[in-house]
Amino acid sequence: MVQQFGVDFEKRIEGSGDQVDTAELSGGARINRIFHERFPFELVKMEFDEKELRREISYAIKNIHGVRTGLFTPDLAFEAIVKKQIIKLKEPCLKCVDLVLSELTSLVKKCTGKLGSYPRLREETERIVTTYVRERDIKTKDQVLLLIDIELSYINTNHEDFIGFANAQQRTTVTAAINNKKRVMPNQVIRRGWLTINISIMKGGSKDYWFILTAESLSWYKDEEVRGSVCVCFLNI
Repeated sequence: MVQQFGVDFEKRIEGSGDQVDTAELSGGARINRIFHERFPFELVKMEFDEKELRREISYAIKNIHGVRTGLFTPDLAFEAIVKKQIIKLKEPCLKCVDLVLSELTSLVKKCTGKLGSYPRLREETERIVTTYVRERDIKTKDQVLLLIDIELSYINTNHEDFIGFANAQQRTTVTAAINNKKRVMPNQVIRRGWLTINISIMKGGSKDYWFILTAESLSWYKDEEVRGSVCVCFLNI
């Protein structure tokens, strides 16, 4: 019966039980919902006051510069603000662990239902398993706090999702290179001269126009005085 308890407990978590509950979520499905729905919701609920954050950034920069007037934002000010935001992750993470612990404890009681004919066996089984789960709960929270401490110890500004000075500088360099490339290849005039255009709907049949062919367009005018004449047509090549 104890072995069967272990099998039932595992099946309820893995979702491979013989009887599937069609009325509500149970077992591992409830834990899955905590990870993918409840925990993200708790993160969204985190208070973020942009006005207060800007004030804190301003004070941090001024306090680090002291009597000097700095030209750039010091790294220490940036790290101080970022670390303060990372610390806010502790509460929702620990709450997520507590919710999972509650589900596991409830699951233990459901699985010991088959031991109802032996009250002492059922009581001891629940006590032993629940005690073990609570011990894992303490170690899990220690690991979560350790992970947050790791994030606090090193701010990775080179991460692809981070928009910082390094990425801004790289984008500036690429933009400058593109602009220089454009300046190296201007819209040069390839050819100019008179062009005879024969269009039947025009009065007089064919007419001569002064054309200018560049690398990007073809334009023709009524005479050679381009500035004083009216452009008849403009085509993009």
